[in-house]
Amino acid sequence: MTISGILPRRWRPTPELARHVEAIEGILHSAPLEPTHGGPTIISLVGTVDVLPYLVAVKSLHRQLGRGRLAVVDDGTLTGEDRAILAHHCGDPEMLHHRSVRRGPFPADPFWALLLTILDRRGGRYWIALDPHTVTLGSVDEVAAAIASNRSFVGRDCGGIVGFAAGGAGRASLRTLIGEGAEDQPPSAGKAIDAVLANEAHPFILPREGYANWLGNVFGDEVAMTHFPTGHRFGDDEYATASVTAIADLPR
Repeated sequence: MTISGILPRRWRPTPELARHVEAIEGILHSAPLEPTHGGPTIISLVGTVDVLPYLVAVKSLHRQLGRGRLAVVDDGTLTGEDRAILAHHCGDPEMLHHRSVRRGPFPADPFWALLLTILDRRGGRYWIALDPHTVTLGSVDEVAAAIASNRSFVGRDCGGIVGFAAGGAGRASLRTLIGEGAEDQPPSAGKAIDAVLANEAHPFILPREGYANWLGNVFGDEVAMTHFPTGHRFGDDEYATASVTAIADLPR
């Protein structure tokens, strides 16, 4: 597949995002990711504005991890062209529309669709939830070790990646974990994830010096993964600079 021409307007809804996607459009010329049957499933919630950042996030992580296959939860905005691009670059990943995920008493929120998918299907496979606005530039040895020992993991200062051990608790545990009245006033999916992981057997905490949120701070060379959260994403050129560096390291 050859992708050329002007980047779609739907990928550039604001001036800040337009500058960013134009800076990282080289990701479209990197080689397609080759999924493996062994290893974890890396799942992300992706919308049309996330397509290029997601490709940087997942390709840079997969390059360092060296294994795994992908799944995408569509937030409802992906177009047919978006899906074709993702299929080409990500080894034809499983794609789920968030509304296709059975909710039961839980909110009809796309993030909840991602969490429930993991909890329903973690019986025989390790799952990693990856935010599409992360960049991996170094070895993720701690993530690999957590997978090898089948331990869930979470980052102290990085909201961009979470690991769910195979065979852990499913959605049935959620009502107990998030407390009474959850059906009337359910917590955010993020708080539900925290509750699940807090009750895992021996969860691994990723070291803050290696996995961090970008809040305009200065990091050392030991940082392997950076998450660029909303509100701090486009305040400077760090996100674009890190993304371009990651793209340069990918095969063509």
